[in-house]
Amino acid sequence: MSDIKSGYKNVNGLNMYYEIHGNGEPLVLLHGQFATARMFDPILPELVDHRQVVLIEQQGHGHTPDIDRPLSFAQMGRDTSELLNQLGIAEADVFGYSAGGTVALQLTKTNPNLIRKLALASTVYSMDGYFPYIVEGLKHASAEAFPPQMKQEYERVAPHPENWSKLIAKGAEMANNVSKEDFLEPAELEQIIVPVLLIIGDNDIIRPEYAHDMAKLLHTKLVVVTGNHASYISTQYQSLLAHLKSFFELSINQ
Repeated sequence: MSDIKSGYKNVNGLNMYYEIHGNGEPLVLLHGQFATARMFDPILPELVDHRQVVLIEQQGHGHTPDIDRPLSFAQMGRDTSELLNQLGIAEADVFGYSAGGTVALQLTKTNPNLIRKLALASTVYSMDGYFPYIVEGLKHASAEAFPPQMKQEYERVAPHPENWSKLIAKGAEMANNVSKEDFLEPAELEQIIVPVLLIIGDNDIIRPEYAHDMAKLLHTKLVVVTGNHASYISTQYQSLLAHLKSFFELSINQ
């Protein structure tokens, strides 16, 4: 993967980190909560073969330092929009995974002209998209509850590696103080007119009936791939990658 550019932009008080891989039409990847952009490493090489892939790390995640401001999906959407503006990206395809998909929905709501195509994986537009035990887990999240590799990756790149538990606590605070601004209403989903790919795993943390209803609101069909919330993008990613390549029209002939 040659042609890698990385850096920081001053965005709404954040020193926000980004990477740009490859050349071509922009494809923006938005990571999940408590993850870093490295979560996309399994699928990145094949995407970079066809596109300019833009990786972004949100407030307090990865290389982007936290600031004295609550975590908020709406704010992450604004931060992402401003970063893309500073990078001179006026139109892009977007793939958001989990919380990154919720950020992508915010981006689509406020900047519809920015989005060409929208792929959403394990994404919710309201907290009741998760199984109830997941909601409780998010509200009472502790640093010990997450896979050790997530902490290790955070500590490897974070400017303040000692702040892992603080990040988890701020995530729990967000889950306990859900703002109406952070999510979309069903009618707002129906107003999204760009092509949408909606994916969940067959052993995911998303309620299947919710995902099917969400697909209808987005005028698309739900794609179910094999795997749990993590495995279908980390180790069993071939099906996900095939769907992304087909949806974003990435072929060997391009």
